[in-house]
Amino acid sequence: MKKIKVNFFRVNKKGLEKAFGKLEAEIMELAWLQKKASVRQVYQALCQSRKIAYTTVMTVMTRLADKGFLEREKDGKRYLYRPTLSKEELNQSFARTILSGMTKDLAIQAFSHFVDNLSSEDETILNKLEKLIEEKRNKSHV
Repeated sequence: MKKIKVNFFRVNKKGLEKAFGKLEAEIMELAWLQKKASVRQVYQALCQSRKIAYTTVMTVMTRLADKGFLEREKDGKRYLYRPTLSKEELNQSFARTILSGMTKDLAIQAFSHFVDNLSSEDETILNKLEKLIEEKRNKSHV
């Protein structure tokens, strides 16, 4: 899976806006919906719900391509854009990046919080976590 760099993460936002601006998030949603789209197609879809300049959409899509979130291919005089990752893969990449950063500085606090928030019915999860920890210890001793 392609790795995506997350420069910031806003916990107080919802969905993709945690790691994207509002317009970037809307464009990514449209890119997943349309699979492959030109700037004009995305622009026209956005115009249904907001007033926006074509050049703004073009700039944001170019930046999303430069960041690795969209892939661009030439189609005559225009470019077609498509997401480099599925939404699920992108969320997994975000989670991996964020948790990796937390592990270095906040491992004890983060994992304590996860465990503290499990209910008594989550015995299966606790058992799986225990097994993962044991497997990690065994690999470290080999």
